[in-house]
Amino acid sequence: MSVRTFCRAAVAVTAVGVLSLFEIGTASATGKASAWYMGHEAARVNYWSSTDDFRLSDIACDGNSVYAQYQRAGASRQTLRNTKGCHTHADFNRSFTNGQSIKYRVCVKVALEPDNCSAWKWDTTG
Repeated sequence: MSVRTFCRAAVAVTAVGVLSLFEIGTASATGKASAWYMGHEAARVNYWSSTDDFRLSDIACDGNSVYAQYQRAGASRQTLRNTKGCHTHADFNRSFTNGQSIKYRVCVKVALEPDNCSAWKWDTTG
């Protein structure tokens, strides 16, 4: 193999590797928050700032429903609900103006008790 052919092959392999990293990077959430109940993770919300998508997961089979709340700067608080039961998730797509501050959290709705909520997580819209 000539040096020139070797260099071309090396550049091609490197380019494919870099593109693969970009593809993998877009698949993971930019942030997540978890709520706990009875010592176990019971609910999780993932947020993808690149697409303004939320995924709300009910993780525990405890009979409690889960919800997420989000609020953008200068806007009112919004609530997303997953009432499908344990080991399910619900996806929500929103379209926000890029560059806005957003906070979100996830909660477990507990009957006759205060709801268990995560701390607020902060991010920036897509």
